[in-house]
This record gives sequence, C-alpha cells and structure tokens, in this order.
Amino acid sequence: MDMHEGTASWGNQSGWSEDSAGARKNTLGLDLDGVRALASRLDALERGRPADLKRDFVRWPFHRERIRIQIDQPGGTQLLLKLACRNLSRGGISLFHTAYLHERGRCVLWLPHPTRGEVGVFGSLARCKHRGGMVHELGVRFDRPIDAKEFVSLDAGAEIYSQERVAPEQLSGSLLVVDPDEQEQRLIRHFTKGTGIRVRSCATQTEALAALREPADLVLVALQLADGIAAELISAVRAVGVRTPVLIITPDVSLQSRAAARAAACDGVLGKPLSCDRLLRALAEFLGANNSSASGSSIAALSTDDPAAEVLPEFIAQLHAAAETMRGAIERDSAPECERICLMIAGTAPALGFGGMVPAVERALQMLVWTKSAKESAVVLADVIAACERARAA
Repeated sequence: MDMHEGTASWGNQSGWSEDSAGARKNTLGLDLDGVRALASRLDALERGRPADLKRDFVRWPFHRERIRIQIDQPGGTQLLLKLACRNLSRGGISLFHTAYLHERGRCVLWLPHPTRGEVGVFGSLARCKHRGGMVHELGVRFDRPIDAKEFVSLDAGAEIYSQERVAPEQLSGSLLVVDPDEQEQRLIRHFTKGTGIRVRSCATQTEALAALREPADLVLVALQLADGIAAELISAVRAVGVRTPVLIITPDVSLQSRAAARAAACDGVLGKPLSCDRLLRALAEFLGANNSSASGSSIAALSTDDPAAEVLPEFIAQLHAAAETMRGAIERDSAPECERICLMIAGTAPALGFGGMVPAVERALQMLVWTKSAKESAVVLADVIAACERARAA
C-alpha cells in the first residue's frame, strides 16, 4: 500500500503491544547502554571523514531504546516495528534495525516528546545501510521539517541552531534589530545583503515596542539596552500578546551571559563577535525556506477593493486567537477542539486570501483522524498555529 498522508488504514495504535518486535525493547534487543555504545562506535568511525555537503540539518544525539514506526514496503507489506534510535535532526531520524528494508517506503513514526507523550510524524525511508553483523541503519526523511529542539534536551542558553548550511537567497521575512550599537546594526545589514530579509533597526526598548506595531517575523535584541535589558523587552512584548520569536545577542558566550539569556525566556542566542555564517544559520531557523513554521503565506492575497476585505481584520484577529486556543487544546489533549478550529480555517481562509494555509490544515486534520489525540498530533498542529500567528493583511 502506498501510504500518502491520510490514506493509510492504520487507524489506531492498539496493535503495538504485540508488534513485529514482540516483547523486546527493539529489534536488536539493545538496552539504552547498548544503543549508546553502538552509536558511539559509529560516531568514532565517522569522525574525521569529510563532511556531507548535501546535508542541510545538524544531527543531534537522540539515543532511545524504542521508537515506534510503521513502514509500508513493496508488495503491500506493512511493518510495525520498535527500533533503537541514533540521532535526530529537523529533517529526519536515524534508526537501527536487524535487516535490510527497501528504500522509499512510506512511514509514520512516533517521537517521544518531553511533555506531550508520543507525537506522530510522516516520512519516507530514504536509506538503509549495513553497519556490520546484523545491524542496519535506517534513515527516515520527514515530509516536513520539525522543531527537533522540542525533542532533544539542549541548553536553552547555548548557541544551538539546526541548519548545517544556508542558502542566503532562500531567507526572507521581516527582521527587527534592537541594539544601541550602530556599528552592530550596520554589520547585520551587511551580512543580510544577499537575502530577501527586510531589516529595521532601533536602539531602545521603547523604540522597539513602537516598531512592533508593524509586525515582524523575528526580533534580534542586544542583552543590554540603554533603557533596560532584553528580558524586560521580551516580557513587555509578550504582555501585549506579541509572540514573535526573539533572539538575544550576548556580549560573549560565557556561562554568565548564557544564564542571563536563559532567564530571559528567549528563542535563541548569538554570541559576539558575530560572523556572517553564524548569523545566517540563526536567522534560517525562523526566516528560511526550511523553517517548520513557514506553513503557507502569512500575508493575505486579497486586493483592497475586494468586498471580502471588509471582514479581513476580524478574521486575522480570529486566527491569532485560534492559535492560542489550539495551544490550550493540545495541552488538554482535546482533538475535537483542534479539529473544529482546523475546519473553521479550511472553510474560510481561501476566500479571504489565505489559501496557502490549507495544506497545513489538511495535514493536521489527517493526523487527528489517525491518532484521535491532540498531543500525538502536536507536530503538524504546530504548523497551523504558526500560520495563524503570522497571518496579517498585505
């Protein structure tokens, strides 16, 4: 069976207690120490080899005894497996198995989330490589990039970004730079010249709050401002309902600066001195073509003389409110509430110039039908939330 999103007849997870792996933790029968030892051995063998120039995303260790996965193989064979895990990136996952599997098989896997239980992700089997003995390494490519940092334990105050390489021409959006150092403002403008990013600059917290009356896709703020600190600006921005991602520029990467950035509840950090490569990798998390939150156009494709333009502001406000409501529904694991919101968007968004949102909504509805769970559908629902939050008039 060719498993495209929403077409598989899987339906529920009740068959997992006695699946292909039986009572073992995974098909190799490894405990967590065994998984770590195998991953470490492969890491050591690969150390020093030339970097893979085709790789888009950084791979982070994600050692797990068991990742549940359903794979459709040629001839209609359907496998339900529990596989040990080596690493995870925004674009895919590496798993260990005992046998060769045909590449290009469609699959669904269930990633353990720190707070949401297991969440479903669609993908395809991209590679199967023999690693010695009975060990085969499977590479699954996700249909859409995920926010891998939600699943991997990382230091929130560290400079950690998931893009391994960035094409500047693929970056676009609106960036607000808040920094009292005019030289730093000019440097950021210089580094973003080859991109499609529109850069605005200001020097103080007061000016930043005024500038954010015009929506931005990302805010880059210095840790210390003339009239306050970055943490105060972030608190003030969140207090008025603005959920725009905020990155903090720290004067260095010391433990003290990292602790201050972590306390500010920012979305990421950048240590000085800035370099073009590091800045673009950071911006790509939020303004790149591979950004998981780039779910359709955020600007209404509706002319001002269209009769529907009269109700556009009300609908945009409804979308912003829907994002917050859906977050709460995920925490309550209310699949019906998420489904109601998705159906509302699917029925109204195209007529008001937001047709680009529909594919993300359809993916979410399909996953909700499969899982009957908002928490287990959180990855695809996050795309809908991001699209709602970014919605604005032209």
